[in-house]
Amino acid sequence: MESGDLRVFRAVAQEGSITKAAHKLGYVQSNVTARIQQLEAELKTPLFYRQHGMILTPDGEKLLPHAIKILQLLNEAEKELTDSNTPTGRLSIGTSYYISSLKLPEMLSQYHKEYPNVDLSLITSNVDDLIYKILQFKLDGAFVKGRSIHHENIAEELVYEENLVLIANPAYSELKTICCKPFLMNTAGCPNRKSLEKWLQAEGICNIRYMEFNNLDSIIEGVVADLGASFVPHSSIRTYEEKGLLKSFPVPPQYSTAKIFFIRHKETVMTSALVKFIEKVKDMTSRVANA
Repeated sequence: MESGDLRVFRAVAQEGSITKAAHKLGYVQSNVTARIQQLEAELKTPLFYRQHGMILTPDGEKLLPHAIKILQLLNEAEKELTDSNTPTGRLSIGTSYYISSLKLPEMLSQYHKEYPNVDLSLITSNVDDLIYKILQFKLDGAFVKGRSIHHENIAEELVYEENLVLIANPAYSELKTICCKPFLMNTAGCPNRKSLEKWLQAEGICNIRYMEFNNLDSIIEGVVADLGASFVPHSSIRTYEEKGLLKSFPVPPQYSTAKIFFIRHKETVMTSALVKFIEKVKDMTSRVANA
């Protein structure tokens, strides 16, 4: 088996289509088809069902994890042989939708200024998709919020622990009055939203209304405009509170602590680009925590 054939096989398996795999690889479709047929002839077994797209056969399912591992080992060997103390090459980072207090744009901007030869990319997705991409070596690392990831192939570090507070227009002072208004929160699945619901249910408040925003600045501005209340990191609203534009209310600690982790595959090559990125994350998050 040639590594090129395995790359084509992996692409077709992941895309479920000859056309999409050819586009992803930059090949013509006939080349992809020929490589798959050649691999099947060499292994003397069909690897795909072809009725509706390209669906893996049982033998194809057996081959896929081996192909992924072989290609990753080749990639690691190349990285180790070409890596230097000066960060270069590709660095792919992921983050979940709900991370706001880390100031990622500022962090990425500073990293890019210090290491301009690194081809840095950032994708935003849900936690399950980020974990999948980490396990498939599609990402070098990712920021996830709310829960520790217990998986034998994932290494994680606690990056930041933030304190959440209830916020509302300064005109309000009682919890029940505040909770009659809608809560400006991220969409369902947000760890902050889950913690808010647990706390309010413990207080006997179950009829919670939401207005969904997926932008922290919009949420805060909405609260200032008395559109509703919210549940956000205290560090994100200090300036507004000091100016008297909104008021924050403490929440019991079992509901107000949110954790952010940086995760990576345990077998990911620790290139100088990744090592320097982790150092930058630790440096900036320590400053945010001490601010």
